[in-house]
Amino acid sequence: MSDTEPTPPSVSRGPSAGLPPGLIERAVNIILRPAPTWETIASESASVKSIYMGYVLFLAAIGPVCAAVGSMVFGRGIPGLMVLHTPPLAAVASAIVGYALNLGMVYVLALIIDALAPSFGGRKDMLSAFKVAAYSSTAAWVAGVFGLIPALAILGLLGFYSFYLLYLGLPRLMQAPADKGLGYTVVVIIVSIVLWIIVAAIGGTIGGAAMMGMGGASLTQPMAESTVTTPVGSVDLGKLQKAADQMSKQAEAMKNGTAAPVKVADASAMAALMPASYMGAAAIDPSTSSGGAGGVNVATAETTYPVSGGTIRLKVSDSGGLGGLGGMMAAANMNVSNSSAGGYDKLTTQNGEMVSEKYDSNAHHGEYAVIADGRYSISAEGDHVDMDKLKALVASVDMNRLKALGG
Repeated sequence: MSDTEPTPPSVSRGPSAGLPPGLIERAVNIILRPAPTWETIASESASVKSIYMGYVLFLAAIGPVCAAVGSMVFGRGIPGLMVLHTPPLAAVASAIVGYALNLGMVYVLALIIDALAPSFGGRKDMLSAFKVAAYSSTAAWVAGVFGLIPALAILGLLGFYSFYLLYLGLPRLMQAPADKGLGYTVVVIIVSIVLWIIVAAIGGTIGGAAMMGMGGASLTQPMAESTVTTPVGSVDLGKLQKAADQMSKQAEAMKNGTAAPVKVADASAMAALMPASYMGAAAIDPSTSSGGAGGVNVATAETTYPVSGGTIRLKVSDSGGLGGLGGMMAAANMNVSNSSAGGYDKLTTQNGEMVSEKYDSNAHHGEYAVIADGRYSISAEGDHVDMDKLKALVASVDMNRLKALGG
């Protein structure tokens, strides 16, 4: 399985201008005939390099290129009211960053698939894991073509078909038993969603910075010295780079089987941080949980308070940073809000902590959460209570004591 193996990921040698033989047929087959195509892929001789060169490099470019062209030619906004055309520099910058992140993401996803395999009864096989990551992404990459016409961008949701492709291919190629295959797939899907969000956020931020010239950050500056400012907040590129380096090191450790689980707070100790009563109501239905896979652990403690005609569910958790993803969250200084007659929601950064606040005045339902260091979370969700009560309950849990419990 050397990277010098020449066999491309194809089942046909049909000609297509400028594209590797069989690329289009493989893409069509994996979408329309996934089950038999996965069988073919499982038995193919290939290498990570040949799949990159013969498949990934081309399909991963569809979304970034189409989005760039669409934003320059058609613009973004509301036709007839306000349409903004992205300047070429911004469009190209965003496309380059998005393309590079797509290429890196598929490899990171493969590392994670490979590392998680033994936890679900499968076998570690990096080539098979890379096949799963690359070919299951086909639908998402192809759906990127709708970015060419911004009005059709919503059709990009068809890319979620990639999750079905993953569901079919993952257990087959990683040889996970049927009773554990679904759990394996769900975990990988969650990781995939997080990775896609990161790719979209970073690509949009870099492109937006180039378009607006805001924040004083130059794309040629060392990341450790740059902060990119956007209309919804800023991103500390130094912290972002540090988090990316951490993810890279952890992924490599997972690949080599040397990754040690991140120590998280003891769930029972977190439960002890919660007040025994709130507004005269004793805590009921307490619960704790902890566990994880692939070097990633999560611990939570929850309890409920039946207060003044309503209920509030308090939850304290430690995600251990989710393998560096927490660091990426910590790199963002967000300030986003949305309001209507029916309520509001907003995401802000206060004193280095991410604060999420939502309230539906029609349903009398509210949610309030504070996240520190990208891993420690204290949240309250309530019905028929006002936001002040949710905030006060969250504030009653000492965040510094919670941090002291972690690794």
